[in-house]
Amino acid sequence: MNSPRPTFQVSCGVLFLLALLSGCSAPTDVDRDNRRLLDAILTAITMKNANWLEDDAELATQRHGAGQLTDWEYEQMVSMIEKGRSGDWQTAEKLGYEFRKAHPFVQPGQ
Repeated sequence: MNSPRPTFQVSCGVLFLLALLSGCSAPTDVDRDNRRLLDAILTAITMKNANWLEDDAELATQRHGAGQLTDWEYEQMVSMIEKGRSGDWQTAEKLGYEFRKAHPFVQPGQ
């Protein structure tokens, strides 16, 4: 007599694999680089380092021009950079952490 158990196990394994593949996607290289840029901006702001901030502002402009940052992401980064440039480091840092929270690198459930 054949047991239905191996077929059931195979079916469960296939369903699990399909669920895993369909619901989980790793961040792309662009996502990773954008997160590194955000972290660099936040580091410059936290350290109150205007030179680093200018380097990061240039990189943000380049990434936006290359289509690697959306208009919204770019505008958010520019707003925190402008606050830092004006010397309002505290508000710049607050904006940076709010952006990071609203735009998580890894989405919930991944």
